[in-house]
Amino acid sequence: MQQQSSPKIIEIAISTEMLGRYASYKIQVDQNIISRRFNDFVHFYDALRANYPGIFIPRLPEKQAMGNLEEEFLRVRRTMLQQFLNSIFKRKILWNSPETKQFLNEQNQIWIPLNNDNRSLEEKYVANLPDCSNLEITLDMKCQFYDFQSFVVKVKPMIENFKRMCNNYVIAKTNFNTEKLIFVNYVLPEFEKNLLFKSDKKFFEKIKPLDLMKNQKYDQARKFQNDQILIDLSIYESDIESHLIQFDQIRKWEDKIIKYEDKIRQNQLDLQQTINNQRNAVAKLFFGSKEKEILRLQNQIDQYCKSIQNLKGLINITMGQVCLFEIPDFIKEKEQNLFKLIKIIGQLEMEQISLSAEYWQNILDSRLISQIEQQQIYDSVLIIEQKQQDQNLQKEEKNQNQNQNQDQNQDQNQDQDQFKEKKSEVISEQKEQESNEQN
Repeated sequence: MQQQSSPKIIEIAISTEMLGRYASYKIQVDQNIISRRFNDFVHFYDALRANYPGIFIPRLPEKQAMGNLEEEFLRVRRTMLQQFLNSIFKRKILWNSPETKQFLNEQNQIWIPLNNDNRSLEEKYVANLPDCSNLEITLDMKCQFYDFQSFVVKVKPMIENFKRMCNNYVIAKTNFNTEKLIFVNYVLPEFEKNLLFKSDKKFFEKIKPLDLMKNQKYDQARKFQNDQILIDLSIYESDIESHLIQFDQIRKWEDKIIKYEDKIRQNQLDLQQTINNQRNAVAKLFFGSKEKEILRLQNQIDQYCKSIQNLKGLINITMGQVCLFEIPDFIKEKEQNLFKLIKIIGQLEMEQISLSAEYWQNILDSRLISQIEQQQIYDSVLIIEQKQQDQNLQKEEKNQNQNQNQDQNQDQNQDQDQFKEKKSEVISEQKEQESNEQN
């Protein structure tokens, strides 16, 4: 194909047929627009998997039996399918394949995969991957390949856990925000209305609580957060699974080589026995003359050697593609996507903080808060005045008590003086009487 830009899904159309409704995706290829259903994508993917083993084939999003025509689901699936087409476009062997040309042909309204390529698998790979066809796989490249394979195996459960963690984070964040908004917008005003301000019900009937749940910016940010993070993680997970499929195919080829090498050794042993006239009776009965059996064994050995050579060529081509293209692209793309993911989470956190701050500022600036503040100030002034009056009264009472105490003390002192005078007079009189009696 001479296409210079990736095909783009421009629209989703909902159609009706006898068996029910279905969604079709309109894809723009240069100046042409084609329509494909999700099942067409599935057939296309299966054809690529069957005809290009060992090559990275991007995964499709999972099927869903129920709710597959809902707007939110179709929007997420469209993003995943667009990523699938972008990944096909980046890999020349897939983009230039007859399957892709047929899939993006506007004349094929009902897409059925056809296999008109009669070349062998090695011939196709040599023709479409010239950079890898005559490549010698060095020890460093093998180490790089197996290190990458080990990394992919280890990182798969980590991505699954990270995806689950992000999903739980988004759900928890959404639930917390929703509960907070319900409390602030409905529970708290009702509490104030019914318990704190019974005497001013008319005022509360006029006040409508601010509802951040109806704030479009907040809803869009929350949906974008949920979709974007989980879509990116789903794409990472799909890419990891595609690499695992690729590695599994190379491992199968390596197992076949080992199997063929065992058969070659067995046939060489049988050939040596045949040449030395050491054949058993069963071999003579089934394989006939000595010359025919020697020819048969030699043909089998040659066929196994040729198969091993072809398999080694396929392994070298696919391993070379992984080392030259897949690993650098994976590192570059995943590094960029990791930074993008961190940036998205940071931006969304800042945006939610900004929205929350704006929301609380609106509440603080509302008439309800102003009324509460004025009432609190008025109550505070009354309390201060009452305290001052109480203090003045206490001072007056204290002064009065002090004056009364002083008067009482003076009276007591006078009484004591009078008592002393009378006592002294009585004593003097007694003395005079005693003296008179003596005389």
